[in-house]
Amino acid sequence: MQQILAAHEIPSRILDLGMASYLGSGAFAALQVHPEDRWTALLLPGPVEEEQP
Repeated sequence: MQQILAAHEIPSRILDLGMASYLGSGAFAALQVHPEDRWTALLLPGPVEEEQP
């Protein structure tokens, strides 16, 4: 997801949310974007709307 944001020139960073156990391995993390880029970032993974003729 961070690469998709970078391709659209939306700066982001990965935040470590601590050492919570998830089935014995891994850790929780999140991506953070600027507030003004929030809705663009949320809409990127969604389906592309096609124009109706």
